Amino acid sequence: MKTATLRVVSLVLILSFAFALTGCGDLLATVDYPSVDSLSQALEVNADPTGKTVKVTAEKVISDGASGFIVQQGKFNFCVASDPSMVPGNTAVFKISSISRQGDGYYVNCSKA
Repeated sequence: MKTATLRVVSLVLILSFAFALTGCGDLLATVDYPSVDSLSQALEVNADPTGKTVKVTAEKVISDGASGFIVQQGKFNFCVASDPSMVPGNTAVFKISSISRQGDGYYVNCSKA
């Protein structure tokens, strides 16, 4: 009787853990630049971030920008063609397609990863 109960409890715990990991898929994904600060440091040493991912926390979101949706964090403007469904304070991972420097800031064309 104890063995059967132990097996059921073990199975429930294993399934619960599996569902928890599935729900937290973003936590398991690898990000090339875990912050815009690390992206900024890479740009200072002339690294090419094209095709890589960056984790962004929105400070401001502009839904009607000239290049589509713009998510701002610090000196970076992340231009996304489709609605990233973000509000200030939200965090998302973007895949960089191109980057250009304009004045003190950067314009990053990207898509939500």
